[in-house]
Amino acid sequence: MLPLDGLATAKLSARIITDPRACHLHDPEKLAGKAIAQSLGGKDKAAWDIYLFYEAGSAWNDSPPAPIRWAHQLQGSEWADSAHYHSGDGLVSELRHIMQNLTSVR
Repeated sequence: MLPLDGLATAKLSARIITDPRACHLHDPEKLAGKAIAQSLGGKDKAAWDIYLFYEAGSAWNDSPPAPIRWAHQLQGSEWADSAHYHSGDGLVSELRHIMQNLTSVR
């Protein structure tokens, strides 16, 4: 999404989240970002700086499944629901809250 983005920076960024359940992909054509944006109402947009949480066992077929929770950092976005916008410490807090809710014993 940024001028210096590429395979080398993607490999460096993938080292940040080491949980084996996380999947890191390099997508120079933004195909995933476009599919995600469209699934959230952003026709002809590309999602980035977005955090998606899916039901266990969810699979992508022709399009991504609907996330059960999500958050983004797309301030002023015309398509990403502002109710899901968080940044800085607020983003960290929201992501922790989502993870706690999704991983708690039910």
